[in-house]
Amino acid sequence: MKNWIIGAILILAAAAAYYYFAIYQPAVSEAPVVEPVVIVEPVEEPAEAPEITDLGTIPDVVEESDIPAEAEEAPLPNLVESDPVVLESLSGLLSEPVVARYVVNDNVISRVVATIDMLGGRQVPAVVQALESPEGSFQATVNDDPETVINNEAGDPIPQFFIDPANYARYTPYVEMLEAADTAEVVENYRSLYPLFQEAYQQMGYADGDFNARLIAIIDELLATPQVTGPVELVKPEAYFLFTDPELESLSAGQKILLRMGNDNATRVKAKLAEVRASL
Repeated sequence: MKNWIIGAILILAAAAAYYYFAIYQPAVSEAPVVEPVVIVEPVEEPAEAPEITDLGTIPDVVEESDIPAEAEEAPLPNLVESDPVVLESLSGLLSEPVVARYVVNDNVISRVVATIDMLGGRQVPAVVQALESPEGSFQATVNDDPETVINNEAGDPIPQFFIDPANYARYTPYVEMLEAADTAEVVENYRSLYPLFQEAYQQMGYADGDFNARLIAIIDELLATPQVTGPVELVKPEAYFLFTDPELESLSAGQKILLRMGNDNATRVKAKLAEVRASL
């Protein structure tokens, strides 16, 4: 974009120079035609054009229609062609290495919209996630002495666990990435690209939906995530861990992510979300 602005300035300067030399330089008078035996009175020399010393007055006579609208922002790309623009915008907010490491680089806007929308549901499928998964695997420690024994349908006890505090560090880089982004710039970039977010949201089946309203609702829901004191208890009846507390298990996918990252990380994320919410 900077190159485009510089080019526009050069074009404008060239147009101004052309206007000056084409309009304000004195015209060349042709010699009068002398017919035979016709006495012609002497032709007066054309008066010299006054010397122009104040170039600042030149633009006053330029018609508004003659000035190109270079100052206008370039139009947004089509949604399917928006990845380079969005990634460049994110790189300006977070840095290129961070974006390369953590942001999925295809269908970025659509992934962001789908991820945000599904944070309010039961789970966020990996196929739509906008961010790469944390390094390593989820860590939990066995609860050898649970307060309540939970049995499966066959009457066998279901293994119980605690979230291992070492697991919280897997989420810290994401928290730091969020904190490093300037809130005002994040909101300004979001607003400038909003038509693309809205288009992606409507393509998900919300023909009359308002993505900004959905975003605010999700932020409010995340801010309402309860804080758990003490170890977070889990059960593993099959392949996946579940929260032992039914109330925690009934929370949305986004709220569960905050619980899995630990109270300290969750508190930092909520603080940033509150800033964004206030700016929206």
